[in-house]
Amino acid sequence: MTYLKVNVDAPIQLISAGEFVSEVPWKHMSRSIENFELILGVQETVYIREEEEDFEVGEGDILLLYPGRTHRGYRESLPGVKFYWFHFDVPATPNVLSSEEMKQETSAMDGLVQRHGVIRDIYLPQSVQADNGDRIHIIVNQILHVANSHYLTYHSANYLFTSLLIEISELALSRLISNPVHSQGNVSMNKIIEWTRIHAGEPLTVTDLAQKFNYNKDYISRLFMQNTGMRPLEFIHSIRINKAKELISRTNMSIKQVAEEAGYTDEKYFMRLFKKRVHMTPSQYRNAYHKTFMNNV
Repeated sequence: MTYLKVNVDAPIQLISAGEFVSEVPWKHMSRSIENFELILGVQETVYIREEEEDFEVGEGDILLLYPGRTHRGYRESLPGVKFYWFHFDVPATPNVLSSEEMKQETSAMDGLVQRHGVIRDIYLPQSVQADNGDRIHIIVNQILHVANSHYLTYHSANYLFTSLLIEISELALSRLISNPVHSQGNVSMNKIIEWTRIHAGEPLTVTDLAQKFNYNKDYISRLFMQNTGMRPLEFIHSIRINKAKELISRTNMSIKQVAEEAGYTDEKYFMRLFKKRVHMTPSQYRNAYHKTFMNNV
C-alpha cells in the first residue's frame, strides 16, 4: 500500500469531476493521464488494473490512480455500474510514501500529546473502504453541484474537494494511529456507540439501549453526553438524518421512502425534524445540490 502525502495549507486543484453510469456491460479503457484520479464506488464493481496491480472498486470503496501510469479495465463490470470520479493536481512533486514510511509518520503522530489540529498534511491511501460513507456522499454531491454550476469564486469547488480529501485522510489515519489508552468503560462506550449507529434505522429507545447493555437509563444517558455531547435520542436522530441526507442527494427515492429507510414511520414527523436540524425541507435540500456531470464512456 502506498500513500500520497499532500500539504493542504492551500486547497487542492480540482480539474474535473462527474458521475459515471453504464446500463450495459462496461470495461475501463486503457490510458495514461497527467493528473491524479480519485474513484468512489457507488453501485456494482469496477475492475481496474494500474500497471500490474489489480483493484476492485465496489460500493463504498475509494481508489486513487496515479499520473503517468497505465490503467485499464481487466474485467467487464455489470450493467448498472456507477461511480464518482475526480481529476486533480497537487501543488508540488508528489510525495508518495511506502507502508514503512507511513508507519514512521504515524509513529511520530502517536507521540503527540495534543493531536487536534496540528497536522498540516493529508495522507491518501491508494485504496480504502469508507465507513463514513454518509458524510462522504453528501460532500461529493456538493462538489459535483458546485463544479458544474459555474460559480464565480475561483476556489469554490477546490475547497469542497479538499474537504473530501481530508475526510479520506482522517479515515486512513484513524486506522493507523493508536488511540490513547482507554479505560474499560470507554472501550464499552465505543461498542455502545457503534451498536447504536448500526441499529439507528430500527425502532430504538433509551430503554432498549439500557436493557441491551445492562445499564439504567440515566447512566447510559450520561455516558452519551460525556462521549458524544448528545443524549441517546439526539445521537440516534443525527445518524438517521445523515442517512436521509445521503439518500436524498444520491437517489430518486420519494421523501416518504427516505423517511422509512432512515427509520421514521411518520413522514410528517420526519419532515419537521429534518427542517429543524438541517434548516431546510427535504425537497429544498434535494434541489440545493442537483447539478452534476454524468458520462457513460
